[in-house]
Amino acid sequence: MPNQRYETLEGVLARIVDEDSRKRDLIADTRKMGLSDENPSTLLVDLDEGTETFELGDHALGQLSSDVGIPKRYFDRMHTDAPDLFRTNVHHWLYQEPDRKLVRGRRNDDGTVTGRAWLSDRYRRLDNIEIARTLLPEFEKLPTNVQFHNAAVTDSRFYLRAVFPDMQKAVKVGDDVQWGVEIRNSEVGQGLLSISGFVLRLVCTNGMVVSHELKARHVGRRLDGEGIFADETLQADDVAFWLAARDTLRAAISETRFEEIVSKLRETTEGEKIVRPIKASEALAQRYSLTEEEREDVLVSLFAANDFSQWGALNAITQTAQTRESFDRQAELESIGWDVANLSGREWATVAATA
Repeated sequence: MPNQRYETLEGVLARIVDEDSRKRDLIADTRKMGLSDENPSTLLVDLDEGTETFELGDHALGQLSSDVGIPKRYFDRMHTDAPDLFRTNVHHWLYQEPDRKLVRGRRNDDGTVTGRAWLSDRYRRLDNIEIARTLLPEFEKLPTNVQFHNAAVTDSRFYLRAVFPDMQKAVKVGDDVQWGVEIRNSEVGQGLLSISGFVLRLVCTNGMVVSHELKARHVGRRLDGEGIFADETLQADDVAFWLAARDTLRAAISETRFEEIVSKLRETTEGEKIVRPIKASEALAQRYSLTEEEREDVLVSLFAANDFSQWGALNAITQTAQTRESFDRQAELESIGWDVANLSGREWATVAATA
């Protein structure tokens, strides 16, 4: 299904419910698995109830590459240019070093099943539908107004942002921010479930992910048996975890925490100013692995805002985030904005005074 951003809560909830209805997950011994002679991306799994077929996506193939210990570049070359050699290599390691694997699939409209992920049988499902059932209702119980900001579902992650309009402060005159929260998750082993603070700058609606208040690894007990697993078997059964997540969400409504964040941001409006913007943008690009296009966009944003302070630099990065096609990259850049805010005086001076 396509990567998509959502401007309404109803839209993203409909997507979550639809994707949950399409899930097709199984656990099996790797010795019961093989790749089709017709297509090296087609995984066949022999079960007592019949053969299950998964069309492995790029993410699942990457996880398979890592699991069998074949370098990704060579793995991809064999897959494309020498499919018979590819099958021979993969089959050798699946059979010679047997293990039990969780294959996560999604049923498509045409009846095929896309293999979304290749994971350990200890992988604990903390799925988006559980977030919708367990955490989203808590927003209605929070002791402040809550406003949905945006959400996104990509191939590898889920994001949801909400802000608290009653929690608003000025970083400097005419430049207010609102406090909020971001929930982030991956159903395919691409990161932890996290609940983080979120700052929304009202002047230009740039967002910034400020910290991780809760992180939960998708690791649980080893699941017994083989075959297709229903939700009640594979569901995240750690009730204590969801209670902790609920408490973390409630604790996000902290005036003290928000004041700490705003105090840090106010500090970024002071201190040294960028002397040579081009050199400074290059220093930021090197430090944070920005692409050349991103570096150029940061530079344009710096000049457009005419703010060469540390505050101006981090906002140039979060402004650049808004123009990225990939929401995953947008979120990364928004987190980098907070990293810039946390540069020490000495570190920032190195960027600002770059010769």
